[in-house]
Amino acid sequence: MKDQLRLHHELLLLALCDNKGTVAFSSMLGYGLGGALLTELLLAKRIEIVHEGPDGKKKKQFVELRDQSPIGEPSLDLAISRLTNAKRRRSPASAVSRIAQTPKLRHTVAQELCRAGVLRETEQQILLLFRRRVYPTVDGRPEQALIRRIKAVLDGGKKPDERTAALIGIANLAGALSAIYTRTELRAHKTRLKNIVESSAGSQAAAQSIAAAHAAIMAATTAAVVAAS
Repeated sequence: MKDQLRLHHELLLLALCDNKGTVAFSSMLGYGLGGALLTELLLAKRIEIVHEGPDGKKKKQFVELRDQSPIGEPSLDLAISRLTNAKRRRSPASAVSRIAQTPKLRHTVAQELCRAGVLRETEQQILLLFRRRVYPTVDGRPEQALIRRIKAVLDGGKKPDERTAALIGIANLAGALSAIYTRTELRAHKTRLKNIVESSAGSQAAAQSIAAAHAAIMAATTAAVVAAS
C-alpha cells in the first residue's frame, strides 16, 4: 500500500507532525479529507456530479451515488455509507461537509496508514488527566516522495497528473501545504496554485472535487465567523 497511497492518506501525512504524530499544519483538515475522499470516489466512478435545472438558467449540481458496494477500505466505505444514508441528494460542497463530519474520520485514515507501516498509533497523556491517540511517523519515505512530487510541480514547473493536481489544490485549501512552504513561499506560488486549480490537469474529477472542497471550507469558515460574532 505504501506505493499506492490514496489522496486522503497523502493529505494526512502532510498535516501530521512526523515526531509528535499530532495535526500540525491544517486548520481545515476534516474538510480536506472530505474533499480527498470525494475525489477518490469520483475517480473510481462510484459517484458522479450531475447538473440539473431549467434550460437557460444556472443548473444545480448534485452528487449521484452510482455504486454502493463496499470498496474494502474503511475510510472510503465510510464515505460511501455517509452518502448512502443521506436523507436527500447533496450538492458537492454538502457531500464534502457530510463526509468531513464522519466520526473519528482522521483516526480511521491514520489507522490505515498504521496498517501499511507508515505511521504508528500510540497514546499521549495531557496534564495527567487526559489521553489522546497520536500517530508518529515510522517510515518517512512515502511522505518524502510525496513532497518531491509536489515540489516538482510548484518549484520545477512539471505538469501534474490528475491526482497530484487534486492533492495540491485540496492541500492548499486545507492549509496542509504549510508542511512544505512558508507563508512567503506560498504567496510566491499563488499564481501557480491558481493555475493548477483552474486547469486541474484537464481532469474533471480533480476540478470538481477542488471546487466542492473550496465551497465546503468557505461555508464552514463563514459559519464560524457568524457564530463568533
